[in-house]
Amino acid sequence: MTSVRSRVFAALLAVVPAAGLVAVASPAQAATLDITVKSVSISKSVFVLGSGAGCQKFTITAVTSAPIPTAGYEIAGVGADIQAPSGKTVNGGQFAQVGSTATYKGTFKMCGKDAAGRYTVDVYGAQMKAGSEPELTNVVSKKIYLKRPSKLTLNAAPEPVVKGRKLTAKGTLKVNGKVLAGAQVKVYFKPAGATTFTYKGTATTNGKGVYSKKFTATKSGVWQAVYSGSAARNAATAVDGVKVK
Repeated sequence: MTSVRSRVFAALLAVVPAAGLVAVASPAQAATLDITVKSVSISKSVFVLGSGAGCQKFTITAVTSAPIPTAGYEIAGVGADIQAPSGKTVNGGQFAQVGSTATYKGTFKMCGKDAAGRYTVDVYGAQMKAGSEPELTNVVSKKIYLKRPSKLTLNAAPEPVVKGRKLTAKGTLKVNGKVLAGAQVKVYFKPAGATTFTYKGTATTNGKGVYSKKFTATKSGVWQAVYSGSAARNAATAVDGVKVK
């Protein structure tokens, strides 16, 4: 991973975009700085964006054990590499130091055109003199997620329903505007006057994104359908009240 991480700082020397980075060190070649990255925080870790949507910015803040000396170095500071779900490094850059402190901040963005899924953010410090290999700190990794928007509907029918008769919880699941087949939808029920939902069963969407599950009507209340989502799809919930007579 060192060869990937060193690309960011090599790019800064040449002032080229991340897409044109060239590795300058192998894991065996890179020296290690005595300074360490102590903590990393990210302002936002989940982005829900359709494939045709725009971009959302986020800030990464890193705190090192001491400010990284800059005198005599072409590149010195803290930076990050962002790896897509495929494992390919797709973004990265150097942070700005906050005054003369050991705090560094960088602003990046996630866009709807990017691949959905789990991204890995590797944050590290580095020093590099012209013509030399970079010296790197430890690496602190964080996860962020780009998820496609999900929409779930629910119709519990018939309504009203006679006590002891069957009712059907039915609806459609769409992700990024398209129906999703083979997804599990969990169904819950909260009787009138209760404060919590109770799990009743699970249905699976068909080729048209439709799920359906039959239950015995016992009390009036609210039915709830829940799609848990995934690393690449946002969760979704729908509710429908039913009166039992």
